Amino acid sequence: MIKRVLISFLLLMALKAAGQDTHYWAANFSAGSFVMPGGVVANNRDSGVVFYNPALLAYSLKNSAAISGNLYQWQLINVKDGTGVNKDLRSVYANIIPVTGSGTLHLDVGKAFTIGYAFLHDPEINYQANQQGNSDIDIPDLNNAPGKESFLGQYSVQNKSSYTSSLLSVGFKVSDKIALGFTGEAGLRHYFFSGYYSARAFRNNMRDNALNYVATHEGYQADFFHLGMRFKAGMSYDDGSNHLGLVITTPLMRLYGNGTVLSDVELNNLRPSPTERPINLLANARQTSMAATWKMPVSVALGYARDFNNNKGQINFTTEYFKDVPFYNILTPTKDYFARGSNIASIYTPDQLKLTDARRAVINFGVGVSYLLKPNLTGYASIRTDMSYASDALNQGNTGYPYNTTNWNNIRWQLGTNVKKRKFNLRTGFMFAYGSTNNYKQSINFDTPTEQNILQGELLKTKASHFSMGLLFAYIYNF
Repeated sequence: MIKRVLISFLLLMALKAAGQDTHYWAANFSAGSFVMPGGVVANNRDSGVVFYNPALLAYSLKNSAAISGNLYQWQLINVKDGTGVNKDLRSVYANIIPVTGSGTLHLDVGKAFTIGYAFLHDPEINYQANQQGNSDIDIPDLNNAPGKESFLGQYSVQNKSSYTSSLLSVGFKVSDKIALGFTGEAGLRHYFFSGYYSARAFRNNMRDNALNYVATHEGYQADFFHLGMRFKAGMSYDDGSNHLGLVITTPLMRLYGNGTVLSDVELNNLRPSPTERPINLLANARQTSMAATWKMPVSVALGYARDFNNNKGQINFTTEYFKDVPFYNILTPTKDYFARGSNIASIYTPDQLKLTDARRAVINFGVGVSYLLKPNLTGYASIRTDMSYASDALNQGNTGYPYNTTNWNNIRWQLGTNVKKRKFNLRTGFMFAYGSTNNYKQSINFDTPTEQNILQGELLKTKASHFSMGLLFAYIYNF
């Protein structure tokens, strides 16, 4: 019985965080984000630096510099009944930050080509939520007699990640209709996660005060940096009003990674059944300088654009396929001395400290439309999917802490205009995103604690949703 209860605890203990941490097209400069300069695969006659498909640099014949990003972005994530009935987990986040600096340099030496560079920062997610459950309830298995026990529970979680990268690209024409391009990208990912859960209760009929108090506590914190590099090869084909683009991106190559894990676990006087002896456990660890690994899969993007109404308008279709990523450890702990607690310490090993990741294959689609409203004014609109790569099936039996916990898909819209002048282009717009699921599993449930579920409650499926909106801005100066 003791071993079964502890194994159940290890499967429950992975404190979960919700956020946009399992999406490839979340950034406003991703493929399919037609309003932002450079976020396309097929030639859309964009005046901005084209950092997504490097082949499109071949059509940029001027030297330019640009800055673009979010003038303001607001994000709401809500997990309905996240820790019990009417105990939602809610996070509101706002930021004001430029996310892209880029430029082009056209060289007419021998065969003409254009060099592009970009510095990108994607804040990704900053999710923080907490909840409390204090009540007098009848806790099954906590004693042999009916009656209510005093129960105190607290839960808090923070999930924060960002990705900063620099790109160097070159694009050139090989014929009147075909252009090729290549990109090298170096990226630094920073991830921080902190989860804490505490549950305490008093048995109402115990004569021995030493066994009267029952408690469960779990805290886990992971922090890592990962520096990697990947490459892109792009192709563009143009035939009159038809434009075709293809981009192949390699998997991420690890250059350097370092992480830290901090963990503290306590079980106090826990009894799986009235006939069992109390379980007590203390487990405490801090591991530093751990080798960190972060993977990005190979992807293939295809784009098609068609001009209409005498080149006043264009419709643009984009899709991208991302391969699956088999289960792996982002952070792997060493076998240092970890747990104390007589008959169960040998079951609770440092292997439970690992930070893990696993992803299913994903395909996204986007469509955008542009139209020349006035000689110097163009309107833009786009919509794209942003599918989650989370997979419960790939995490079956995982006793570590999963990195990817978001499991809802998003739809993202953009609306904007571009004002064209002789020396510059000014582009502004709005972005909206929404996603939800009714299949989000609770991490904690304050309503149904028992000793057999380690006072964590019966974990149910509930609704989680995400909504964000923001102002987009891009300024391109032509030298």
